[in-house]
Amino acid sequence: MKTIEISDELSARLKAYVVDPFDDTPEKVIGRVLDIADKAKSMWTSWEEEEAKKQKEPEHRPQPQKRSRSGQEQVGIAL
Repeated sequence: MKTIEISDELSARLKAYVVDPFDDTPEKVIGRVLDIADKAKSMWTSWEEEEAKKQKEPEHRPQPQKRSRSGQEQVGIAL
C-alpha cells in the first residue's frame, strides 16, 4: 500500500464526495471519482483521433460558379 499526502483544500474537496461517512474512506472516494473519470473518458474521443479523421477525409471544396456568356454567375436552385 502506498501513502500519499494531499493538501487541506483537496481533502475538503474529497469530503464533498463522501456518500456514507461511516463507510467511505479516502481510498473509496478517490476510487469513485476515478470510476467517474474513466466512464467520462470512454465517451470522449482523443484529440489525436479527431485530427487523424480530419486528415483522412477529403476536403470539401466549393464548386466554382458557372458564368454565362455575359459574364454573370448562373445561380441554380434545387428544390
